[in-house]
Amino acid sequence: MARLKRYRKYLLFLCGLVVAAVLPVLLKTEKLRREYLYYPKYWNSIAGYPLKKETENHIESSSKALPKGGRLDAIVPLQIYKYRVKKGDTLSGIAEQFGLTLDTVASLNRNGGEGVHILSVGELLKIPSIDGIYLNVNGDLEKLCRENGFSKEVVLEANGLDKLKKGKVKLFFPNLQHSGIDRSIAIGVAFLKPVRGIITSGYGFRHDPFSGKIHFHRGIDIAAPVGAYVHAAMDGRVIAAGEDAVLGNYIILKHPSGYSTVYGHLSKILVRRGKVVRKSEVIGRVGKTGRATGPHLHFEIRSFGKALNPKGMIAKI
Repeated sequence: MARLKRYRKYLLFLCGLVVAAVLPVLLKTEKLRREYLYYPKYWNSIAGYPLKKETENHIESSSKALPKGGRLDAIVPLQIYKYRVKKGDTLSGIAEQFGLTLDTVASLNRNGGEGVHILSVGELLKIPSIDGIYLNVNGDLEKLCRENGFSKEVVLEANGLDKLKKGKVKLFFPNLQHSGIDRSIAIGVAFLKPVRGIITSGYGFRHDPFSGKIHFHRGIDIAAPVGAYVHAAMDGRVIAAGEDAVLGNYIILKHPSGYSTVYGHLSKILVRRGKVVRKSEVIGRVGKTGRATGPHLHFEIRSFGKALNPKGMIAKI
């Protein structure tokens, strides 16, 4: 009986040693797998492109090769799958579901942050097999690779290419992410709602409240009391502040990366042309100057002069 007890203690001691040796390795492996490449098992049932078993096995066996920061010891070819949007989905939730960053999913499915906060049920989204973003290549691929810490061979192989095609092309840079203001724009946190209030007229075609004719509304109208504070939606510089027959008292701010914002029908302008303003800084007060049926703020977001839908670029507007 005493021998049996000693034997059991010896076995338990050996088991403890094995667990102590193996567990840290398993935990480290799992951490690396989740941190660098994560391929959900349910990808093989995604609408659009079913994931073949042999492809899934190939990807998972190569998943240890991708470190952070751009450089690759081994190359995992990019694969794009499709996900059909369901009711209640958000881009951030979908990105988390597939173990990807919001920057990756948003950049692949939205141009310059436009529409990040708008999803349509039934819409098909592109889901990449690894994190990364597309960059425009205008001939000098080697220079672009050097700037982002890649070799040309890595980028070409990740895109399934032997050589660069002629002309302007977009190539996927695995594990690369936007930084600074470009990242904020891509994931939809660069702009804030400039005034508290209810949107009474959206972006797009509508009946003109004065003529009754259908025309394109380049921004949104936010109803608010006369005198309510209007805030800068983003850091920028005042490039125009004055009076217009339609917009009434207005302000235009210039922002980084080619963006600008317009604030119309103000009762008061509180900034001068050339002033540098910070995000959320008060720049004016709500009014009903110009062609306005009541007190509200006409607000636009423009990218290189082209009007975008503010609802798609500002969360919970």
